[in-house]
Amino acid sequence: MRKQKRQLSVLLASAVAMTTLLSFPGGAVSSDTLTTYEFEQGVIDRAKQYDAGWTDTNDAGDTYDCTYPTGSGFVYLTDKGSSVTCTVEVEKAGLYNMNIRYLQPNDTNKKVQYLNINGSNQGEVTFPYNLKWSEITTLVTLREGSNSIELKGYWGYTYLDSFTLTPADESISQLSPTDSLSNPHANNTTKRLYAYLRSVYGNHILSGQQEMCGSHNYNYNADPTSGFIKDNEAEFTYIQEQTGKQPAIRGIDFLTYHLDENGELSYQDYAAERAIEWTNKYGGIATISWHWSVPSSTGNYAFYVESANANYTDFSISKAVTEGTKEHEIIMKDIELVASKFQMLEDADVSVIFRPLHEAEGAWFWWGAEGPEPCVKLYRLLYDQLTNVYGLDNIIWEWTGSTTPNSAAWYPGDDVVDLIGYDKYNVSDGIPNPSAIASTFYGLVASTNGQKMVAMSENDAIPSLENLVNDRAAWLYFCPWYGYFLTGEVNNPVDLLNEIYNSEYCITLDELPDIRSFPLDAPSTTAASTTGSGTVTTTATTASLYGDVNTDGIVDIADTVLLARYIAQDNAVKVSEAGLQNADCVLDGNIDASDLTAIARYLAHLMDADQLGDQAIKETRNSERSSSFLTYQYPSGSATRITCIRFGFLC
Repeated sequence: MRKQKRQLSVLLASAVAMTTLLSFPGGAVSSDTLTTYEFEQGVIDRAKQYDAGWTDTNDAGDTYDCTYPTGSGFVYLTDKGSSVTCTVEVEKAGLYNMNIRYLQPNDTNKKVQYLNINGSNQGEVTFPYNLKWSEITTLVTLREGSNSIELKGYWGYTYLDSFTLTPADESISQLSPTDSLSNPHANNTTKRLYAYLRSVYGNHILSGQQEMCGSHNYNYNADPTSGFIKDNEAEFTYIQEQTGKQPAIRGIDFLTYHLDENGELSYQDYAAERAIEWTNKYGGIATISWHWSVPSSTGNYAFYVESANANYTDFSISKAVTEGTKEHEIIMKDIELVASKFQMLEDADVSVIFRPLHEAEGAWFWWGAEGPEPCVKLYRLLYDQLTNVYGLDNIIWEWTGSTTPNSAAWYPGDDVVDLIGYDKYNVSDGIPNPSAIASTFYGLVASTNGQKMVAMSENDAIPSLENLVNDRAAWLYFCPWYGYFLTGEVNNPVDLLNEIYNSEYCITLDELPDIRSFPLDAPSTTAASTTGSGTVTTTATTASLYGDVNTDGIVDIADTVLLARYIAQDNAVKVSEAGLQNADCVLDGNIDASDLTAIARYLAHLMDADQLGDQAIKETRNSERSSSFLTYQYPSGSATRITCIRFGFLC
């Protein structure tokens, strides 16, 4: 962890300087000019360097032109593992646009490369097919001073010329999603669930876990009184054994919800019943995916296309969204079936996150096999049917997208989407990869101008606590796929699994509030507690947020400025009664320079959160969570401690 250890000759002035340096997003790379970085001047490993370009014809018969590179040449990433690394200097830590000049004439679809910042994987960069030098933009999180930026071949064979860095738009890093759902008639429980998610976003990460798809019903069939969840507990038992905790979110799949050729439900796996039980009995949150099986001309039912799986369907999505076709009739009956399951949930006052048609861009499922236009039509048809025709008001709609240059064409629209999800599978070569893929996160944030919360809707490795905090990747939740994706040591080493589950930053099942009574305005003073019976309840606290003089929910340089003016008896400023209570950081009953010093030392990382407000803050913060002022504690025995405010600082 990075800790600022510097003496303060003038505490307030140093705190101002420190906060400015660490403010988010970052400032200009250069105060006067735009710096161009040449890839050929970087450190090249197994890639090829060329001093001059040429014109040639590729395998597709297209003529490409790589003449006129900038600088003294360019670099060619060849096979997997080839790389080029450049060192850059920035004046301020923060989020930057990285505009890459490239040429990719080798694959008419795309090429994908790893992006590593300071040795940590930040996600992937997609390079679409092009025949002359063009630019694409990705987002990178950089620290103050020197940074290494590496592009490493994953799906190589891409020419790289140069790149520039510019500060990203401030709205991307503010993490202020809309406070309204796409469905204006969403019921109270759904609104409260959404309000709770908004209160978590940017302050914590919700733990999640996908159950095994499709129950075998062994225990339920033997004893129906045992409950529906008993047959899908391998992953949840493993998490309990390793961490002593349970995930807050359970991933459930409507995998078996389609009608066969006789118009019958092919198999009853009680997925809807498990969602109800997880929510109403255990107090958790359910997220529902739907591997939607449809018939093939061969008579089997599947969701994969032929290129992806031996058990495939040739069902046409274009026909399915066209009225009067057999395919349309089939999907409308399936939608009616799924609507009945959501109605079952609504009757039980259960609201869920629903992410249909996931991973469409990958084109391995039938709903993405014919491009974005029919997929968007199908999504909007499904939304309209469930929301407007069947009148279901208990759904938070999640679109699972990506950060490729073509992703915008796949997006169904802000009016029918509430959350953005991303399915992350980037562990490779037998090496654990606890990256928080911050560049991917902020790319997804930028895709809706910050209006939608962004979640890791599926994943292999859970990002480490250190990477989540240092890289400020504020994923709403994580949700590993079942089996080896969770339990494989290469995916989730037990020490990191235990660390994230037992950190203050990660919310687990026992820490969830009662969603049905969660305030619709999501005040930051709501905290979760657990009764002796295991029932999760919500308690409110009116304790001071020490240092928050302007009562905006965070402690930052604005509070020191306001307090300094108040102490100087500046009649132009007003501090509320609550602000004065917050300002008494040393708890001596006076508001004076000692309180200003305490805040300044905290902002300079010379004081821990526990020391700001002394024992009072320990009593209120350590027993309850505040969504604005967070202390991240590593497992017992570790000397490392991180203190952050809404991702405002590098730690």
